Amino acid sequence: MKRILSTPLKICGFLTILLGIAVAILTLGYLIILGLYFIGIGLLLYLIDFILKRNISNKQIFKISQISLTIVYLLFSAWTYLKWQEHNQITFPKEFSGEAGIIFGIENYPQLPETEFWTKKIIIPKSGILITSTKVEEIPNRLQFFIGNEKIRDFKKVDWNPNFEFDCIVSDDKIKAWLFTINGSKQKAVREKITELCNEIGIDKVSSSYKSDNSIIWTDKKGKYLWLQNKDLTSLPNGLGKLDIYKAILTGNDLTEVPKQVLEISSLQNLILAKNPIKDFPCELNKLKKLKSISFAETKITEINCDLSKLDSLEHFDLSRNNLNILPDEIKDIPNLKWLSLNGNSFSNLSFIDKRLENLETLYLYTNNVSELGVETEYLSSLKELLIFDNQIESIPENIGDLVGLRKLEIWNNPIKSISSNISKLKNLRTLRIDDDYLSDKDKENLKTWLPNCEIKYQTRSEK
Repeated sequence: MKRILSTPLKICGFLTILLGIAVAILTLGYLIILGLYFIGIGLLLYLIDFILKRNISNKQIFKISQISLTIVYLLFSAWTYLKWQEHNQITFPKEFSGEAGIIFGIENYPQLPETEFWTKKIIIPKSGILITSTKVEEIPNRLQFFIGNEKIRDFKKVDWNPNFEFDCIVSDDKIKAWLFTINGSKQKAVREKITELCNEIGIDKVSSSYKSDNSIIWTDKKGKYLWLQNKDLTSLPNGLGKLDIYKAILTGNDLTEVPKQVLEISSLQNLILAKNPIKDFPCELNKLKKLKSISFAETKITEINCDLSKLDSLEHFDLSRNNLNILPDEIKDIPNLKWLSLNGNSFSNLSFIDKRLENLETLYLYTNNVSELGVETEYLSSLKELLIFDNQIESIPENIGDLVGLRKLEIWNNPIKSISSNISKLKNLRTLRIDDDYLSDKDKENLKTWLPNCEIKYQTRSEK
């Protein structure tokens, strides 16, 4: 034991190794990496001691070296521990609930208070919004939360998003913020203020310390497009009308209405607003004279109360996953509608189809509750692609022959038990995918005879 603890460095090394073993064991392996880190440092101290013994023969110099290095090590350990203890004490107003945030890097706003005894005390005002010129990189990322004078010990009460970033779009400025949601009550105030700051940056009223690392204006073969997917946005800054883009992707945000700024982009052809809690359909959509495609998939739109007959260029309309069982009549008034997606809704039949949809070329009706292919097929002679899998259809009836233009039919995951020979009228059909749970060998042979130029793909529902 004396040889193990014969010098100050060996004592430090031994204690450091013991600390590493204790950390690994007492945390049941949860901090095993940290434990191994301590053990490695302890072994390094033993190595340094060995090197000193080999190279310093003078006992006095050896002793001074040992003491000096030990003091350096202890000071470094103390400094590391204090740095590790640094944290922000975030104090919300008493009885605060909802969304709060700290907006960083806005020049000419007050700096956050200095760290005292490794604690930076940050007081959130009653508005829930704190704007500072301090950069987020300048403060610790360990937090303690208080509401009034009471410490929050249940971290589930506070949802902290430390990575919120907002691109000002029309400039290369960016705003960084920490967002907090107290007691699960999510609101918009902080994000709306960030949009307001972006507008002020646009007129040189304020400035941000941050610039965008990567452009949100992307380019593909068709041209430039705006990519703002899953950004947690509630609004957009002004000035988007200056953009020359053909597509805007706003999927997966927190937009409750279509931003008016988007409707100012005269060059826009494709607008994707899926997975946003939008309730009201924007009648101002008529402003977009070049609009070809729009997606309101997985929104809260269930009705449309405006005239869409002037949208001459609109061809694609997506209303999938909206819990619809009635198609808004106004959609049928779109004069050149060719592609309609209604998958993931609650339609039980095809009664929504009438003569106004006779130009339709693609219809997605999969994952609904459709039980039959009704006589409405007479209005779908132009249809080229019908995806109606994952429904409750038990037969392919005689009126299937109405779909003379059909090239692709996916009707799998339906309990098909009978098929009319009129399917032979589908001379253009090239792909058919269907379940064979209830089909006999004779049924399959008939299909092969009726559709000699079609690739037929069978599957068994029980094997999916």
